[in-house]
Amino acid sequence: MVTQEEIWDIEYKNDDNKWKKESTYLPEMLRDRNVLELGVGNGKTLLSILKQKPKSVTAIDFSQEAINICKSNIKNKEVLLIKSDVNCLPFRRETFDVIICYYILNNLKEKERLEAIKEIFRVLRNKGVVVFEDFMVGDFRQKVGKIIEINTIEKKSGLIQHFFTKLELTTLFNRFSSFQFKEKSFLPFKNKKDIQRKIICGIIRK
Repeated sequence: MVTQEEIWDIEYKNDDNKWKKESTYLPEMLRDRNVLELGVGNGKTLLSILKQKPKSVTAIDFSQEAINICKSNIKNKEVLLIKSDVNCLPFRRETFDVIICYYILNNLKEKERLEAIKEIFRVLRNKGVVVFEDFMVGDFRQKVGKIIEINTIEKKSGLIQHFFTKLELTTLFNRFSSFQFKEKSFLPFKNKKDIQRKIICGIIRK
C-alpha cells in the first residue's frame, strides 16, 4: 500500500511549478522568536516567515522531495530543514515561541490530527502561539474525492484532505488557554460564482 509520504513525494516530483506564489497572510509576530513551520512544502510560507527576521527558523516536512525543493530554492543557511512527521516531532518540550501550522492538519485522519495537536502543545513554550490556516467545510475541493471520514476525502491520487469547522477546531485545541478563529471565503476563479474557496485561520495561545 502506498503511504501518504510516498504520494507527496510523487506530487512534488511531478509538479512543474514547484516554486509557487509566496504566502501573503502571516501575522506580524515572529521577530526575534524561535519559529517552527510544520509542513514546509515548497517553501512559499517560509519566505514570509524569513522576512519578519525571527531569531531562529526550523521547518519540517515528511516528504524528502519537499525538503530538497526548499534546500534548492532557499539559500539561507540559518534555516534548519528536517525530514520529520508532525506526529512525532524530534524536539524537546517547550522549544518554540511560535508554530506555523498552515495547510498541514488537513492531510491527516482524525486520530492523526489528535496526535499532532499533542505534539504541537508539547514543543510550544508556555504562552507561545500557534498561527493556523487551513481548508474549511464548504470549500469547492470538498466535492472532489471519496468520503473516508466526516468531512474528510481521499482524492484519486490517494491524498487525504480534511475540511474543518470552527466548532471542530475549538475542540481540537481545547487544551490551549485561548484561541480565536476567523472564517474567510472568496471566488478563486473569475466568472465562476458556484466555485468558492473557504478557509479558516486563527491565533491559538498556550
